[in-house]
Amino acid sequence: MPMATNEEHGAQNPDNPYCIHCTDMNGKLLPFEKKYEDLVNLAMQTRWMNQEEAKKSVLQQMSQAPAWKQKVRELENRT
Repeated sequence: MPMATNEEHGAQNPDNPYCIHCTDMNGKLLPFEKKYEDLVNLAMQTRWMNQEEAKKSVLQQMSQAPAWKQKVRELENRT
């Protein structure tokens, strides 16, 4: 996520490269599995997607984020 203000950085620390949506209260990156699950559920609830569509959409979205890019590649290589 592009971060325009310090408040959008994890733990509101401008040196943290990750946003508040991908970090815990201390600015530590959340586990990939937790963030993936949360985003899939959110997509199903707010974007009227079934689980398969949501998973595909979320993986595409996460593959563009520096924090998750490598994890998505690892998942794709396993299948």
